[in-house]
Amino acid sequence: MKRKLLNISFILGLLLVFFSCEKDEDRVVLPADIEPNTFTSLTADAFVLNMDDAADVFQSFSWTNVDYGFDVVKTYKIQIDSAGKNFANPFDLLTVSNVLTGSITVGDFNKVLLDMGLDPESPVDLDFRVITLINNEVDPVYSNVHTVTITPYATVFPPIYMCGSATGGWDWTKDVEIRSFAPSKYYTIAYFLNNETFRFFKQRGWDGTSYNYLYFDGGFVTDSMENANDDDKNFRVLSPTGYYAITVDLKNKVVDFDAVDEPDMYMTGAAVGGWDWSTNYVKMTWKKHKVYEAETEFINGEAFRFFDQADWNPTSYNYPYFPAGSVDELFENAEDGDKNFKFVGETGIYKITVNFLDLTVTLEEVSGK
Repeated sequence: MKRKLLNISFILGLLLVFFSCEKDEDRVVLPADIEPNTFTSLTADAFVLNMDDAADVFQSFSWTNVDYGFDVVKTYKIQIDSAGKNFANPFDLLTVSNVLTGSITVGDFNKVLLDMGLDPESPVDLDFRVITLINNEVDPVYSNVHTVTITPYATVFPPIYMCGSATGGWDWTKDVEIRSFAPSKYYTIAYFLNNETFRFFKQRGWDGTSYNYLYFDGGFVTDSMENANDDDKNFRVLSPTGYYAITVDLKNKVVDFDAVDEPDMYMTGAAVGGWDWSTNYVKMTWKKHKVYEAETEFINGEAFRFFDQADWNPTSYNYPYFPAGSVDELFENAEDGDKNFKFVGETGIYKITVNFLDLTVTLEEVSGK
């Protein structure tokens, strides 16, 4: 029996030596010096990005392989940083695995530049490189660096303004803000008075830049307006008094003008009397484009929501619709099936203002009512 046990122990020992040797033979060793890869030059030394090209490919980057002496999954990253910073705070432009090319669209690249805090419309020198990684135990390999001048574009644009007797009065407490939806393009809905005048302004105030009827000479101005031929060559409204959607393109010198119905907004719910469209609803007052207000009684602990129409369908706006904005602290998410607004203040008369441009809902108690 002892002899048999010795033979088994001997065999196990041989197997252990065999597999240990086999493991040693499979072990890989990194070369002492790994040759950095070559990052191909970009197609130009300077680029001016344009919003119209946002969906187009900015660059198809390419680089050579990094040879580690054995097969391994390689992760490649294109990194950028301000020129001369030695990539102290690099931004990853894109990441790929086991391929030697990669691309990014103009829009995605522009977003990275703005996230870096770079100023739109201002050229800046950037360093580009490729970094190669295989795992956390092995130092990255860095390619050569290319320095390129890039000019990002703005994605947020300041508004322009209308002021004049046609839109409320020649008074800067009654001006109309027109927000931008694209570079040099603006849109709003406003109430215009027939046979009255106005013009556009770059800023809220008389001092600075304004755009009168003659500014759009050579472009297109709706036939609903004419040159007032006054001292400032303002616009005169020829259409009947009412609500109009106005579109302004300062670059192409276009003013378009279309009649629209009075903009509506409603509230209904137990918080304002009941969930029905007979009498228990509140029609809000249009104040300006996408801004409405109303005075009504709010009931503690009850819920409501906003509606585009005096009906359940098609469009309503609940509490989560306003996540990026600000909702008054007297409202909270009702956490019911429709995620309505729940009023948590004391029952009473309040003035509510909802702004669908800034996504805000504010509340002010009305004293003496």
